[in-house]
Amino acid sequence: MSQLCQSKLRNKGDCVETSKVEINLREDAVIVVKNGEVQRIPKPDSGFGETSITWQNGKIHAKKVSYTMK
Repeated sequence: MSQLCQSKLRNKGDCVETSKVEINLREDAVIVVKNGEVQRIPKPDSGFGETSITWQNGKIHAKKVSYTMK
């Protein structure tokens, strides 16, 4: 059993896998972790828009990005 499994970190009875990722905290962005991968949602080129995340059964189902031209 790994050291991680021996710790008290548990998710629905399974061991929790962890890793580290560097992100730029000086840049406004939407960051999504899906299936263990980090995904950066790009901001609108026009500077105006909306980002929507849809959840289904406790998991991210879809990401919607709409843009507004002014």
